[in-house]
Amino acid sequence: MPIREESYDLFGSTDGTTYSYSKAISTSADGSITGNVLDLRAEAPAKVAEYRAFIEITTACTGLTSLSAKLQHSADNSSWSDLVAGSSVLLAAALKGVKLLEVRLPANCKRYIKAVVTNAGTATAGAVGGNVEAIV
Repeated sequence: MPIREESYDLFGSTDGTTYSYSKAISTSADGSITGNVLDLRAEAPAKVAEYRAFIEITTACTGLTSLSAKLQHSADNSSWSDLVAGSSVLLAAALKGVKLLEVRLPANCKRYIKAVVTNAGTATAGAVGGNVEAIV
């Protein structure tokens, strides 16, 4: 039976001293935010059975029309392509705790991943958070 080994924050601080699970969504009309780049090869234990990722709303959203999330991947940390996308969540459902994306990373996942959260309309409030978990 696999056990949870490590969990890596997709949106937190990159200074190594502060753990910050969430990041405010864009307040620009039809804006987006990008999470931290995670190097799966550098972070993961040697014998990872699988990776699981999720992105959820950590502060209820207001003002926007809808919110969506996706994971992108790259072999070289410079040329990015979409890996998986979650469904779009309408404003009425954009409440704290709602999952925008929850997935087991596919076998063709490249070395680097990052999260992108996009809002349709102009948001006045809201935040998202997410993790990648290495399962051994």
